Amino acid sequence: MDFFAHQEQARKRSALLVVLYGLAVLAITLGVYAVLMVVFHVAEEDPAAVRSWWNGAVAFWTFMLVPFVILTGSTVKVIELRNGGGVRVARMLGGSPVRPDTRDPAERKLLNVVEEMAIAAGVPVPSVYVLTEERGINAFAAGYSQRDAVIGVTRGCIQELSRDELQGVIAHEFSHIVNGDMRLNIRLMGILFGIIMITLIGQMLLRMGFFAGGGSRRRSGGKKEGGNPLPFIGIALIIIGYIGVFFANLIKSAISRQREFLADAAAVQFTRNPTGIASALNRIAKLSMGSKVVNPHASEAGHLFFGDCSKHFFALFATHPSLQERIHRIDATGSWQQAARKASVPPPPAGNDLAAHEITEDTELAGVVNLAAAQAIMQMMPESVAEASQDPVKARATLYAMLWYDEPTFQQRQRESLARLDPEALALVDERVPALKRLDPAARLPLAERLLPALRIMPTTLYPKFTQALVELTEANEQVDLFEFAIRNMLLRQLGAVFGTVDKATIRYRSLDRVQPQIAILLGALARWGTASSTAAEPCYQAGMRSLQLSADPLRDVSLEDVSQALDLLSHAAPFIKRRLIQACTITILHDGNIASNQYELLRAIADGLDIPMPPMQPMVSKAAA
Repeated sequence: MDFFAHQEQARKRSALLVVLYGLAVLAITLGVYAVLMVVFHVAEEDPAAVRSWWNGAVAFWTFMLVPFVILTGSTVKVIELRNGGGVRVARMLGGSPVRPDTRDPAERKLLNVVEEMAIAAGVPVPSVYVLTEERGINAFAAGYSQRDAVIGVTRGCIQELSRDELQGVIAHEFSHIVNGDMRLNIRLMGILFGIIMITLIGQMLLRMGFFAGGGSRRRSGGKKEGGNPLPFIGIALIIIGYIGVFFANLIKSAISRQREFLADAAAVQFTRNPTGIASALNRIAKLSMGSKVVNPHASEAGHLFFGDCSKHFFALFATHPSLQERIHRIDATGSWQQAARKASVPPPPAGNDLAAHEITEDTELAGVVNLAAAQAIMQMMPESVAEASQDPVKARATLYAMLWYDEPTFQQRQRESLARLDPEALALVDERVPALKRLDPAARLPLAERLLPALRIMPTTLYPKFTQALVELTEANEQVDLFEFAIRNMLLRQLGAVFGTVDKATIRYRSLDRVQPQIAILLGALARWGTASSTAAEPCYQAGMRSLQLSADPLRDVSLEDVSQALDLLSHAAPFIKRRLIQACTITILHDGNIASNQYELLRAIADGLDIPMPPMQPMVSKAAA
């Protein structure tokens, strides 16, 4: 999978959506103008006085007000969904959050699959919701970015599907998160709502007209009197509004269908197992409820779901391809059926690190999604982690233990900080330190990400103390190392999106030249911290800068503060700059044929700062770098 290529496709679809949306708004505006002119003609007592269907004043106000109403409705809805993140969509659809400490076996299976897929895809572990009243097999991913993403599944999905089938469905939804589809989905929902505004206004006018006793024409003393035109205008606006909805649904369906094929293909690539998702689609076909969702908001969010949530009389309105076509594209030979009959499905291939991929200047670390690597990392984690990921207090204690110093003086400072800021978690730290000190470095950041769901449900009043505790623990020895920098920044960014302390980055820089100093800082840090000396680092740094066709000053020492400031600025860079930067990071790291563990941790910090998925890989540490 090419994360950036799919992002670019999503942007192109967004551009197409804007064009089609503009045409729909124009058509609706012309329709409203025509209705108003008909009303004026009918209301005119002297037909001979009607000379033209053009009225400049009516046209001006119509073309001012109608687009304003539609655009305002769309904008308000998009802002509402964007600010609420995936949680708002999940609750709108009747979802209930799955608590990390759930004892329901089906929900525990679901959480385990989601954790596994998040590590494989290199994205934060999202919150999980279950649509408890829905018996059909369906799922969705919603949110505006990776940081506020939510995975939702129906009760039927977790009750009817095996683990492999559920894994295929969840992998499909993760592809929507990784590929940037969620933002487009939010815009589609906003567009539909904006167009519906005309229908809502029509309904209001219709009620007002009949309530006022209008809707007919009366004769008094043989003289014709004008009736109340509101019911007629209301009915006409309702019709025009639904015509707009008709075209909006056509737009939504056309854009959604192709993305479903891409997500199915990505799910197979994630899991290396076509049997799971193909079998899940087959189960939908055989289940009486299929993928139906009965919630009244289902049609509004139909393009978010794994399967069609309602029946369509015409294929043109279907937001998803047919089940048979999807299964055929996944495995045209039908071999998945034979595999599904076996008691167990063979695990994915063992090759799970970047060394298994050909290394070229086009190699990208982001996008090499590998489930086997995620499974291997999860096996490295102590058994206590599974328990910690289910409880906010134990999750905080586990994080603190990962940051615990061996030196007594520094450790005493850490104890004093926690005694003041989080005494409840402090009581559990000591018992967790020994196992975490033995943890493989490759598993440290994925472990922290696995704890995110439990941390998201900590009391809001405790969050400021938690962030302060992170700062004081990492600075207890009066310096911050690379791991501390990476884990602290990751947690503050990911949790800040939940607790409202992180702003969404807007694009400000569209030229490599404008961000060249910051790029040099990141590539220099990757080169210097992965090699034994500045002499060995210089060729790596120059290779990365050369790949961007940027002139490079001699390599200089940089600090973590320099890296942090560079990332803050580069978070506002255009996507194509981020793409080329990640490519340059890859070339810098791999130039000497080794991947040091601290390079990997810095790369994870860079990817997180740029909101780019960073799948796991196995560091290959040279003796010199070690």
